[in-house]
Amino acid sequence: AIADLVEGGVLERVHGKGTYVTGPQVDSRLHLTSFSREMRDRGLLPATVVLSAREEPADDEVAYALRIRPTRPVVRVERLRTADGTPMAYEVGHYPSALFPGLLDRELGSLYDVFASVYGVVVTSGEQTVRAEAADAHQARVLGIAKRAPLLVQERVTYAGDRVVELAPSAYRADRYRIHMAITPRGPRES
Repeated sequence: AIADLVEGGVLERVHGKGTYVTGPQVDSRLHLTSFSREMRDRGLLPATVVLSAREEPADDEVAYALRIRPTRPVVRVERLRTADGTPMAYEVGHYPSALFPGLLDRELGSLYDVFASVYGVVVTSGEQTVRAEAADAHQARVLGIAKRAPLLVQERVTYAGDRVVELAPSAYRADRYRIHMAITPRGPRES
């Protein structure tokens, strides 16, 4: 029975320590939606802890992704995202200050909702890459995991029409998050 619960993701075995009840595990399909909406759709209670928020000059990498000149002001928002109280993701988003004046005075929990309701900027598309990474000391502390624990990092560039509105790498706990993709053949079929 325990082996079945481990296989089902309800229990987790830690070698030399024992068997423990796991937290919520989220299966995500790659699509453009906010973290909060995705968690609510799965019956989980989302929450956001804003760790820091400030305006700063864009470095070369951020400027390139946001299609602005280096040193132009951007809003940098560092957040911890939770589901049912369990840390799920650590995000650092960059947003062009010119598009979102006064953003730092707003509620920064669900930014896509703020963009639409306050600024009239509706997210329409995005490009996302996913990579595996080991947690550094800061990520581990924020997410409550061991240093070098596996993370799934999704780096998203988000658009409203043809304007880039966001560069946001999100580091998800690999023990709590899985990505599902529907794939179809591309190009001519071979016989």
